[in-house]
Amino acid sequence: MSIVDQLEQATDGAGTMIAALRPEELALPTPNAGWDVRAMLNHMTMVNKNFTFMVTGEGTRPSPDEDHVGSDPAGSYRASAATVMAAWRRPGALEGTVTMAGGETPAEMACGANFVDCLQHVWDLSKATGRPYPFDPALCEEAFRISRVRVTPDRRGPGKPYGPEVACAADAPIHDRLAAFLGRQP
Repeated sequence: MSIVDQLEQATDGAGTMIAALRPEELALPTPNAGWDVRAMLNHMTMVNKNFTFMVTGEGTRPSPDEDHVGSDPAGSYRASAATVMAAWRRPGALEGTVTMAGGETPAEMACGANFVDCLQHVWDLSKATGRPYPFDPALCEEAFRISRVRVTPDRRGPGKPYGPEVACAADAPIHDRLAAFLGRQP
């Protein structure tokens, strides 16, 4: 299965979970300090828009300070997911590089970052809402493999994308081990 197919599974799963949210759940805290569910959805939607911009070069880079979900979080997320999937499915999209915050990144690795971000934030939503985590362990294994390459010590700590790795039992479910690796308490 290609990285684009894996991203599509992740965005589809996210879309399903987001569509099931009740309005009162938008204020629930998430495992990301300072983010409630609505802030998480805003981030997830903005990330899809940002990757679309990075891949296509069309439009303008979305601002994290904007409201990207409006009054329809599920519809906004699904629209951003459809757009980012169309961008990654363009011929040649996985060739060359894209400019990410850390600099020029091979496009296939950037798609992997989009995939891991989505998959991990579904875990965050699962924890926040008490809903079961919906992904196949094999998908999480691939996200963990990608994360072990991308999440280096220089990318961890205050003001950086990832917190310190959290201790987690070796026999814990793979999605919890991935979350702990990415700095969340399982």
